[in-house]
Amino acid sequence: MGDNKSEKNESKKNIRDKVADGASFTSKVVQGASTAMSAVAEVSAAFVPFTNFLPLIKEIGTVFDEIIDLVEAAEHNKRTCNRLKRLVRDAELSVRQLKEDRENNKYFFNKQNYSCLQELSSVIVRIKNFISEISQVNSFMKIFKAKDVEKTYKELIGEFKSYINLLSFSIDIKISNDLEQLKADKDDFNKYIVEMLGDIGGNVEEIKSQVTNLSNQFSSTIEKVNTVSNTMEKFMNENTKNQVTIDNIFQVQPLEFNDYGVDEDEKSRKDGRVTKWYNVRNEGEELAFKTIADNEDQKIVQNQVTILKELHNCQNIIKFYGLTCDRNNKWYLVTEWAQYGNLREYYTNYKDRFNLRLKLRMSLDIARGLSFLKAVKVISKSALINEIFF
Repeated sequence: MGDNKSEKNESKKNIRDKVADGASFTSKVVQGASTAMSAVAEVSAAFVPFTNFLPLIKEIGTVFDEIIDLVEAAEHNKRTCNRLKRLVRDAELSVRQLKEDRENNKYFFNKQNYSCLQELSSVIVRIKNFISEISQVNSFMKIFKAKDVEKTYKELIGEFKSYINLLSFSIDIKISNDLEQLKADKDDFNKYIVEMLGDIGGNVEEIKSQVTNLSNQFSSTIEKVNTVSNTMEKFMNENTKNQVTIDNIFQVQPLEFNDYGVDEDEKSRKDGRVTKWYNVRNEGEELAFKTIADNEDQKIVQNQVTILKELHNCQNIIKFYGLTCDRNNKWYLVTEWAQYGNLREYYTNYKDRFNLRLKLRMSLDIARGLSFLKAVKVISKSALINEIFF
């Protein structure tokens, strides 16, 4: 009997142990399932809906279109601008392919790639701004002295390459070739400065020094003309009474009429409106006196001349000296004397001299002059330009 009782107790113990083991196994299964569910939740959380990527893809496409327009209108650094355009084009194409084949690229759309694409989009916007700065002469001169253009270029390309690699886009980026193009663009720009402001001679070091001086001079001219022009335009647009303010700011004084004498041997032009004069203190200085018509606003002409006087450094722009008034209160615009008149007059009177070589030379000189005027944003402001050139 005692043996039977002992066997029953042992049997109950075994059952309790098995139940405990079963409970432990069940607990482990539940824990395992919970861990698996957490892992699935983390994986799901890492994915980002494709709709979140769409604004970034569209933004990169829009910025690329803007870059195309900037590069087509580029005046300088065209090699560098085109290189940057090609890089952004490859990035935009890679992003567009993700959109078109998103079903086969589901694993791409995660948090890490979303953040990288945001940063890449930001770099592309900065590349666009850089192209805008270096492609036009007036904006390029502002960063020519203030920034190391090569350093900025390297930084942009470095960041661009980093995000391209993180996103696993297949784009070939060789910075060494880019720097060669950047140097070639810089050399071309230096030649442009020399053509605008004068010839250079001497040894290599002297030439480098003169190019630097000319660049600084050109930059200073652009900054000064833009400042004068913008200030004057601001006051002229606000109120006609602001002419007094303009006069006080720029301290423009008429040229002394008695300092000049008329050249009696030279026939007048344009129905007597343009006559040749000379400086009585320096008879070698020949000048053109152009009558300001009664229906012309003398103050408006004066304001225009205040701007145009600052262009004296450009060898392809006729020099403006100012205004003067005779004893009869008749006003004249005083400029450099053009011996053969304007382009139309020269062609009419000396058509037999117009061979192909001269046409090409004059076309180049005119293009350089117009380019300079565009650089300093004067070409659209002055009604006098048409009469001086054409």
